[in-house]
Amino acid sequence: MRDLRVQRGLTQAELAGKDFSTGFISLLETGRTRVSLRAAGILAQRLGVSVSDLMANSSQSERSVELLMLRGEQMLAAGNPAEAVESIRAALAQASGALRARALRAQGRALVELGQPRDALRPLEEATHAFEALGQRELASRTLYDRAFAHARLDEPGNALTLAIECETSMRARGIVDRTLELQLRSLLAAIFARAGDNESADLQAQRALSLADDVVDAQALASLYSTLAVTRQREGDLDAALGYARRSLQLYEELRRQHEVGQLWHNLAAIYLTRKDYAETEKALTRAERIAKESKLGSLEARLLSLRAQLATAQRQSEQARKFAQAAADHPAASARTKGKALLTLARLAASRKAPLAEARKAMEGAIKAYGSEPPRVRAEAHEAYAEMLAERGEWKAAYGEAKKTLELHRPTFR
Repeated sequence: MRDLRVQRGLTQAELAGKDFSTGFISLLETGRTRVSLRAAGILAQRLGVSVSDLMANSSQSERSVELLMLRGEQMLAAGNPAEAVESIRAALAQASGALRARALRAQGRALVELGQPRDALRPLEEATHAFEALGQRELASRTLYDRAFAHARLDEPGNALTLAIECETSMRARGIVDRTLELQLRSLLAAIFARAGDNESADLQAQRALSLADDVVDAQALASLYSTLAVTRQREGDLDAALGYARRSLQLYEELRRQHEVGQLWHNLAAIYLTRKDYAETEKALTRAERIAKESKLGSLEARLLSLRAQLATAQRQSEQARKFAQAAADHPAASARTKGKALLTLARLAASRKAPLAEARKAMEGAIKAYGSEPPRVRAEAHEAYAEMLAERGEWKAAYGEAKKTLELHRPTFR
């Protein structure tokens, strides 16, 4: 227990918390007293291991693997995923049973932090099955959350939502009470619903998360929560609140040294400033985000920034610049389907605004709709609505009616 505590960077008082005295922890660590099963459960949870792992006798080789694992987990918690991966891989090469399952989970989490969420899916799924086979259902539930988070990083909201709900159901069925994990899960669900354009569900999850934030300190979950609230408030038109939440999220992510998220928050701030028509601040935020994207080699963020540059140029009536930025975003090899769709939609609107031939404008609009094909319904509705407006302006009333009807159908869940 002492080794676990030291590797976690905890003092005896921090491990004791409100449930035990520091003297009791000291007696336990020096083998001068026994521990009840209930107390072992509380201590194991604080140390991030199972009760069986905490109380089992270990061989020297197992202790060596455990220390490698703990070093890896400590480096991961300190924001050094590259170093963590090396230690975890060394542990994985020697581990078996519960230790191997833990190593697989830690490897997956480290890969996500390294910006390799696709590579993280296999070890995380293997860890889930291993925990289930070992009867460690709580750790299996926690790994479901890790998998949901990885899919969210991959911008796969459908898979992320399925696994997040499975995690929530598993926690409830197994009687798992962990307010930190619940805060993380609520924050993730809020982000997933916001990504899908379901502001009502996103806000509900965000409010539940905020009620937990008074009792739990998890800077990463709070940063994610504030980022989501910034997005939902922006969609609702409350730009002052959106700006406030985005700044709070940015501050937390900067303290955590999470460059991927810091870059994304500068992008989000630029989008808010653009909506406010504060073009000078939009430019400053874009420049900050672009520097981070370049330094950290964040291709998907680079593509999003090009698309936002196109929107800024459009707002400033710089049509040729807007066209170049939008085309670069659409052609970027790391552009997500949504980024490509936004860029193509910008190109289509530019074609419509310069009164390009109807066939050209329709081709551009249909290209944007196709790019949005795998997006959530409320996101796809944006393209159909723009198409309806363009057709109506050209006097194509029947076709405009058809696109407007599709828009309504895609928004229909809002009215249920």
